Amino acid sequence: MYIASFYHFKKIEELEPAREFVEHLCSESGALGTVILASEGINAALAHPNARVLESLVDRIQNFLTFSELKTTTSHAGTDSLPFDKLQVRVRREIVTYGLPFDFTLPALPKANPMEWKDLILDDDTVVLDVRNRYEHRIGRFRNSIQPNTNNFREFKDYLNQQTEIDKDQNVAIYCTGGIRCEKAAQSMFKHGFKSVIQLDRGILGYLQETKDSSVWEGECFVFDQRVAVDETLAEGTAEFCLACGDPIAPEEKSSPLFEYGISCSTCREALTPADRARRAERVRQLNLGQQRAA
Repeated sequence: MYIASFYHFKKIEELEPAREFVEHLCSESGALGTVILASEGINAALAHPNARVLESLVDRIQNFLTFSELKTTTSHAGTDSLPFDKLQVRVRREIVTYGLPFDFTLPALPKANPMEWKDLILDDDTVVLDVRNRYEHRIGRFRNSIQPNTNNFREFKDYLNQQTEIDKDQNVAIYCTGGIRCEKAAQSMFKHGFKSVIQLDRGILGYLQETKDSSVWEGECFVFDQRVAVDETLAEGTAEFCLACGDPIAPEEKSSPLFEYGISCSTCREALTPADRARRAERVRQLNLGQQRAA
């Protein structure tokens, strides 16, 4: 199964015809996944067992929306797994939820391609900032990067208003999963007076696709589908969700004394109450009973 991820910021005037076209095209081809359309552009992740069909589908979307380009990153799922269980094509206020629209009046802000990225982040004068969520950073990150302990992307605005650890005159290299969050994060940082902010073009997925050198990447990359994460080859990873809180956990976290299957992980253990433990333990018992009956 192949998964094509892409986004593009460009004004779309007629959203409903665009939604109908994309939905019909994807349904007709048998593609599954999520497509978000807004007046600021498109954000999509689509899956299909045939790579050529998927490539043709993306080309037809690009032509219909008259986009100059759609930079697509292709990753993989196991033959026995489906990254998506249905097709969703939705019209929203934003193609990535931030609380602020993309500002088309700003100049194009600088980006580093995957080949330039390693030298950039290994420079001692560069601060490397992960604009993803804390749980994404925990299972995989670029070396020496910091994360502002955000639970969702909307909180990044608050972080910029309050942070004191990064000097606005420093070089700041920012990254996210596929690049889309960096587009809005960079605009916010520009408006806050940061002098030099460089985005990783096409994000972690683009970096791992374009370069075989994963020496500055550690762990797996969280993805927003049923694979949970992908490894450095963009194949389905080994991370899984904690059944208790829903956060992703890396395999090595299962050996932590804070991990109890279905009851707690290192993220949710601290807030666990006796009532929570009892309720979760009963859920695990019911799950085990259901599996025994099905066997």
